[in-house]
Amino acid sequence: MTGTEKERKLKKMTKNHKILLGIIPLVIFYIYIAYGTHILRYYQNSSLANEPTLPIGSGMLVSSLIKPNRLDFIVYKHGDSLFGNDKRVHRLVGIPGDIIQIKKGDLFVNNNSIDSLINPAHLYFIPLEITKNIEDDIIPTPTYNGKPYYLKGNSDTTMVYISNSNAKKNKILNFKNTLVPGITDQKIYSIYKKPWNVYNFGPVVLKVNEYFVLGDNRENSEDSRHIGIIKESQIIGKVIRF
Repeated sequence: MTGTEKERKLKKMTKNHKILLGIIPLVIFYIYIAYGTHILRYYQNSSLANEPTLPIGSGMLVSSLIKPNRLDFIVYKHGDSLFGNDKRVHRLVGIPGDIIQIKKGDLFVNNNSIDSLINPAHLYFIPLEITKNIEDDIIPTPTYNGKPYYLKGNSDTTMVYISNSNAKKNKILNFKNTLVPGITDQKIYSIYKKPWNVYNFGPVVLKVNEYFVLGDNRENSEDSRHIGIIKESQIIGKVIRF
């Protein structure tokens, strides 16, 4: 190898070294921003709680720089004796000053019906012969041998989870499951000391620094109905992409 070739190779190595030294601080800075803070972080949804809007396994970018508004999805911190400390994602349906109430499964905020804006999913008891015709619209339940299964209602009905819009399209709205007022959910009672259930809940008036979260997949979500009202300090950030 000639002296000129050696010099050329040395210059190239020096240039690559400088580029690498320039990239390393950027990578370190990105890792700090992404994981040392909550300015911008990536999460993967591991829950059925917000199907079909936020499918299980879908990715989310979450930022603490953008203040969430009512009906935005948020990621927040939660801890209990069963699951320990974890991070959850639900829809922010109530902010300080709001009145939250659920009537026959439908959400009302400040006495206004909200579900038409967010298309949640509910549990339906439908005749078996209808099930095969609407399989593409049914939200997956937990799997058995790698395949989604449907919970049997009785000998001639099936329990399925389906969004409001698809229930309307398939003309099965009258098969929607609701509990009558007065049937008490003991977990809800332990939080609010009221004879409420997931279908008939409230009214709850949110005070300063109080926020109410709710899953779009109403019967498959452990949210503020079961864990209580959350505080602003628990909110990590707003989901800005999903």
